[in-house]
Amino acid sequence: MIQRSSFVGRRLLAGSCLLAFAALSQPALAQQTTAPQRDAASDNEGIQDIVVTARFVAENVQDTPIAITAATQAKLESANVSNVGELGRVIPNLRTIPGDSQSAGTPVIRLRGVVQGASSSLATPPALGIYTDDIYHGTTAGSELDFTDVERLEVNRGPQSTLSGNASIGGSIKLYTVDPKGDGSGYLEITGGSRKHMEFAGALDLGLSPTLSVRASGHFKRQDGFGNRLDFACEMDKLGTPALRGTFPYAQPDSKNRDCIIGHTGGGTMAVGQIKLRWQPTDGVDFMITARHREENMEETPEVTYGFQPSCAPGFNGQTAATCLAKGVSSPLQTLYIMTMANFGVITDSRFVPPARNGGIYDTYATNCRPNYNLTGVPQGGSAGLPASYPLGYCYKQGKDAHNTLVSARLKVDISDKVHMTAIGGYTNYSNEFTQNGDQSPLGLVISHFRNYDHQWSGELRFDGKLFDDKLQWVAGLFAVDITGAQRNSLSYSNVFQLADVYGTMKSQSAFFHLDYSITDRWRVSGGGRWSHTDNHFQTVNPQTAIPTVTDLGFAKEKRIDWLISTDYKITDDIMVYASAATGSRPPGVFTIVNTPRQYGPTGSEELIAYEAGLKSDWFDKKLRSNMAVFYTDYKKVSAGRTGTECRNQPGTTATFFDVQQGTPEAITICSQFPGAPSPITYIIGGSVPATVRGAEWEVTALPFHGLKLEYSIGTNKYISGIKTPGQTGYLYPGTNHWVWNQHGNVSYDLETSAGTFTPSVDWAWQGWQQYDPSVNSPTAAFPLGHQPEEIFVIHPYSLFNGQLAYEAPDRSWSARFTVTNLANHYYHYQVLRGTINAQTRVGEPRTWSLSVKKTF
Repeated sequence: MIQRSSFVGRRLLAGSCLLAFAALSQPALAQQTTAPQRDAASDNEGIQDIVVTARFVAENVQDTPIAITAATQAKLESANVSNVGELGRVIPNLRTIPGDSQSAGTPVIRLRGVVQGASSSLATPPALGIYTDDIYHGTTAGSELDFTDVERLEVNRGPQSTLSGNASIGGSIKLYTVDPKGDGSGYLEITGGSRKHMEFAGALDLGLSPTLSVRASGHFKRQDGFGNRLDFACEMDKLGTPALRGTFPYAQPDSKNRDCIIGHTGGGTMAVGQIKLRWQPTDGVDFMITARHREENMEETPEVTYGFQPSCAPGFNGQTAATCLAKGVSSPLQTLYIMTMANFGVITDSRFVPPARNGGIYDTYATNCRPNYNLTGVPQGGSAGLPASYPLGYCYKQGKDAHNTLVSARLKVDISDKVHMTAIGGYTNYSNEFTQNGDQSPLGLVISHFRNYDHQWSGELRFDGKLFDDKLQWVAGLFAVDITGAQRNSLSYSNVFQLADVYGTMKSQSAFFHLDYSITDRWRVSGGGRWSHTDNHFQTVNPQTAIPTVTDLGFAKEKRIDWLISTDYKITDDIMVYASAATGSRPPGVFTIVNTPRQYGPTGSEELIAYEAGLKSDWFDKKLRSNMAVFYTDYKKVSAGRTGTECRNQPGTTATFFDVQQGTPEAITICSQFPGAPSPITYIIGGSVPATVRGAEWEVTALPFHGLKLEYSIGTNKYISGIKTPGQTGYLYPGTNHWVWNQHGNVSYDLETSAGTFTPSVDWAWQGWQQYDPSVNSPTAAFPLGHQPEEIFVIHPYSLFNGQLAYEAPDRSWSARFTVTNLANHYYHYQVLRGTINAQTRVGEPRTWSLSVKKTF
């Protein structure tokens, strides 16, 4: 079934791309149709109004009492934002981090302090509602959507549980693509640039009959990555340090001829195709079918190592098991180091940190392979030795694959002049496959492999209308989603080899309503509610046992009612103030990516009440727009996972959670109380604790004089835990949790000449201080109440600048853009993760240029 879906998707992809590129055949009709519209738009000297549907009815974003950032395709292009993982650069209080190697296609999203982590687990409910053309994306895996043929993007900040469902506790991100108009319009765009960048995008909008129209769009992109995969042995010879390679062989015999580069990270190929068919038999009926498919064949994630944990091999260099334990090297890790020393005479240390270039570390020695180690003299069995099933001599393919097919239908019917019906149904098929080479070395000590398969059906029926001389606007509806998925995990690190096939179903039904009542022409009150019933069920199969065992992970059920109340007042036609209070919730889930079968357990559910006050205003005939909001979020329960240690040498079927980090002497001491060699391993437990988040944001757009446009936004928030006792889950050591800031600015100027309009622009994004030290709140002998974060886990504030020069012909049929991203070639990275072997991070892209040429019909 999955194979057939992928085949159908590829045919859709090819057909839509061919139809879009066929737009070259119809330039005249489209120019006649679209040019007057563009001229009318250009005569408007005020700031553009964007119509949004955040509350299910079309309304000006400036009249909507919600903190919304609405962006058009032009704004996204000017900021060089092409997917969800990059969106945080331009949205206040939104922090997005592209997915790391253990969660490909699953970005970390933090909106107003509400975090949707990078786990690709089927059993982890989203924290934000993500939609494409009103079709809900119900899993965290695959949520890094691309922005192809976009009409607008809406980022709704604050809980949207009444409007978008109970997995929208942080807000929602809604993507709307261009609907067919049947006017013969379209475009074709070709892009080239750094690192063999090649890109094609196009769309064609055709009228098949007076009532039937179709729009086909396609997007293809490929680019070599900016990180290098290096042949370790070759690089040691190249650096003049052959002794450091030991007896490790070359990864490829011709590596010297390629400057020791055997591949790249951070690039790849992506292709999207979409077809929309629209039928409008009468003025009051609008029926549309959409089919969309995306294929990704990406290179490995650009992750690098920053340093290694202490390493020690008994029997080598005068070391003993006791001296190694004293250094904090557990018995299972000693086994690995005995294995690498006995086979190749090397051990994980600074030799496996690649040399810096271009201002920082971009490269890796990872190969996605584990050598065929000779285990003579290597401890086997027990809590410290290698298990009998420990795999040797294998490789996973380089790169990450993903396939996403979406088919949907939407029917709009005007039942009367004041009552309207909308029915939406959709099917999504998503799958991906990826590998994590966590030690970032050719030794293959940490290699995990993941495959996800998700199938989703969703449906929504809603009605809206007006009553009481149009003073009351009402919306009521029903929503249901049914997701069936499978996840196949293979985790291998330390002396662990854990296989697990996870199967699950996630079902949710809800009923909702929303009311707006205009007390006067300027004063309005609003309210709404949603009843939700969530029913999730998960099982895991362990194929490592003689007879595969099925473990029922249980049901995660929740019934609840969420509500929203708000009021807004128009001081003038262009100035509105508003205040609101709303609840939000997130269903509980299950930990399914675990290190041992004893670690399966529930994640905490979440529940909050958010209060918000805002001001939306236009000034000087819409030459200046200023939107501000302040908010206070009262978490009754927030999921607060805690990282500690399980002792694998502890007898029994239940593991005890110890609140110490596994790679410390304290962990070894604790595990020594049990029989056998001490064998600490990372253990994460879930829980819910009280907390608050407070913050503010400001967005401003100005047109000081003809041609000049200024944009600026700033957001800040601070998370404050309600747990004040050190050692308890959720406690934060004083000084480790700062205010989180982000800023964005864009300056552009239209220089109009007889040859066309030239628009130079500069885009700026600033990210504030961050820290990712997992041990700051865990007691140790030296720091019994926690400690300040280690410097290696701190990311200091930084700025990124992009530059662009755009050109548009006088008749607007041709345009071009020359873009340089990361103008200062600043080295930056997103987060730092402490692993069993090392500390690693995902690095950002260095300076890159591209040139695009576009023909519009």
